[in-house]
Amino acid sequence: MMQTSRPSTLESVWVRPETRAALDTFFQGFGFTSDEDLAALAFWVLAGACEQGERPQAAVALARARMETWLAGVLGREAGGSVLARGRAAFVLCDGARLGAGLLMRGSVPDNFARKLRAAVPVPAPAQVPTTMPEQQLVLWPFGDLLRRWFGAARADVSTSP
Repeated sequence: MMQTSRPSTLESVWVRPETRAALDTFFQGFGFTSDEDLAALAFWVLAGACEQGERPQAAVALARARMETWLAGVLGREAGGSVLARGRAAFVLCDGARLGAGLLMRGSVPDNFARKLRAAVPVPAPAQVPTTMPEQQLVLWPFGDLLRRWFGAARADVSTSP
């Protein structure tokens, strides 16, 4: 039997099932669902790092690093600090998974997809600033409060403000 050179023929001998399941879960977060794409992506991550195929955490860390590198290369400086989170959101918004796993593995990305991906990068939220909340007044019976104010206004020594 002749071995093909396609990366989708990932040999499961050196990849433990739990490692493959962890990688599949990671890449499913990017929208990849076909078994062929998931196998090719596992091969893309673990090629040349056979010892990483032993532990799921190490394999996912390697997959994160590979994806961050790929996203940083496509997005450039637009991505900012959280390349993986914002890049994943843009990738899912552009439905990059429909182009298949080959999109990640080839050297260049089509220009129209790269423009689309850069445009879909979400704008980061402003940094949180601690502030004090103004005191709120709880009115359980608004009609009663209205009557109290109305009757209180008739008396000269009572203020109508709460």
